[in-house]
Amino acid sequence: MPLTPNRILEAARLLLDHRRRGAVLAALPEPCRPQSAEDGYAIQQALIALRVEEEQARPIGWKIGATNPAAREMLGVVEPFFGILLSTLTSDAPARFTASEMFQRIVEPEIALEINTDLDPADAPFDADAIRRAVRAVLPAIEIVDTPLADGIAAGGPSLIADGGAHGRWVRGTPVAGWRDLDLIEQRVTLTVDGALVCEGRGGNVEGGPLAATAWLANALAVRGLGLKAGDFVSTGTTTQPIAATAGQSLVADFGAIGSIGLRFD
Repeated sequence: MPLTPNRILEAARLLLDHRRRGAVLAALPEPCRPQSAEDGYAIQQALIALRVEEEQARPIGWKIGATNPAAREMLGVVEPFFGILLSTLTSDAPARFTASEMFQRIVEPEIALEINTDLDPADAPFDADAIRRAVRAVLPAIEIVDTPLADGIAAGGPSLIADGGAHGRWVRGTPVAGWRDLDLIEQRVTLTVDGALVCEGRGGNVEGGPLAATAWLANALAVRGLGLKAGDFVSTGTTTQPIAATAGQSLVADFGAIGSIGLRFD
């Protein structure tokens, strides 16, 4: 049975309160714990509305999570999930953060897209070619996955969806307009920590590549009567193994022709 509006708001307020206080939350209480993705998105919508109202946050786009089969199996979800990028959680590279203000600090290098034209939900379904036509630029990005939920894997997909898709921060680089000759699927990506290579990957680590992932997002939004808008950013999922960062570390994600970006945790 879907959660009631009161339970949805209760869950959203609890998640936001724990984030603001930096307090770990073992799990959402049973009465307001989402049992389905739709419950999770209802809580996420309420959470974003609270942040817009109380923090003057502004939605600037979308993030996609669980964009490969291994991640979905680990989280017990059958498809990717999305969250909303907020202006108050976005930084231009190079970025600097206080490690103690976050919970897990999971760093994910991601190829992001900047949308050029509105996608009307009535035109769904969309495919990668439709997204290619709608994209203005690509850019290097890092999502910092972070959630007050003590064990995100144990919490499961619906609870992570509820917490904004476990979105902590987003760091963006300079958009590249001349991207159409680049092979986003084969694009090599490296992540270094304090100058040492710790992992590498490719755009194709996102199942189908960044354009296909964004097509999934556009179709998932269309089902809900929503659409990507001109000016939206889409962070399309991690291209490498996620890395948990600690205080005192400097990290650089290098996307080759797309650019490189760095951040530091103090």
